Amino acid sequence: MSSDPVTHFVTDPHPRKISARGWTLLGLTLAIVIAVYVLVVAFYSTEGGSTFVDSDQAPTSGISATMEPIAINPDASLATFRITLASNDEAIENPDGRAADNIRVTISGPDGSQELRILQGAAFGRAEIDVGISGELAQYPFDSYTGIYFVTADFFDRESGGVNQTREVIPVLVTTRGAVNGWDTDFAVEYTPAPDAVISVGFERAFSTKLFAIVLVSLAFIVALIALVISFLVFSNRRKIEIALLAWSGSLIFALPILRSYLPGAPPIGAAIDIYIFLWAIVMSFVAVFLIVAAWISQTGAELRQEYGSTVDSTGDSHAT
Repeated sequence: MSSDPVTHFVTDPHPRKISARGWTLLGLTLAIVIAVYVLVVAFYSTEGGSTFVDSDQAPTSGISATMEPIAINPDASLATFRITLASNDEAIENPDGRAADNIRVTISGPDGSQELRILQGAAFGRAEIDVGISGELAQYPFDSYTGIYFVTADFFDRESGGVNQTREVIPVLVTTRGAVNGWDTDFAVEYTPAPDAVISVGFERAFSTKLFAIVLVSLAFIVALIALVISFLVFSNRRKIEIALLAWSGSLIFALPILRSYLPGAPPIGAAIDIYIFLWAIVMSFVAVFLIVAAWISQTGAELRQEYGSTVDSTGDSHAT
């Protein structure tokens, strides 16, 4: 009877005992998974907030504009804000919450100006505007965006021909609240003698979003690398070819692009993660398929030649030409 443990395992299958090295590897893997889970969950519940830096020169009277970011569209380089207007000045807002005069609030940025008008007697309320932001989406998930905007307000008169003529400038007090989920927002406001409010806004992806994307990208690369290593082992006859390996490695070619679509806020194809990682993960998957196919053809041919040789030896007759 052979004492080879491999032969013994084949003839008498039984649960394989885990070695000390195996337990160490399992423990290390579990620790990494727990650490990543805690980081993602902990930061997800605390991030996505905003910071606000006000100026000492903020006006004490005039009109108040509260800006709340509600959406960010990096593809179009746009940010959407909800602006709520109010005032505690009777010359601006009547006790019933309606405008005492024709009021115009103008938000100016690098992509143009937008106006919010409240006609005399109309109720104060809120409106949504889209403003331009600048940033580089190709740097995902480490992309960030900034924008600088000027906010002014005035009383205006509606003249003939549809012209709105400024009659008196109104001081504007800008505040902020809220944030966009998955983004950290920084607000800073400065006031000029004009008087204008100069708003600087910065958006950066939350740490949990970055970590989520990094984990998925790393897993995609590791799986493709495993397929490549297995294909080399099979191609060099260090492992026996199994046709299931071909199906598994071939499925990666279709699974990896689907996995990329799971990235939070995934950018269009051509971002930095594609150039540095995803492209090469797909290339490794293709190479793995080619090597496994070549190994399968070679090993199957060897088996056929061996079977043909055995047939010739048993019959003593050869049909070779």
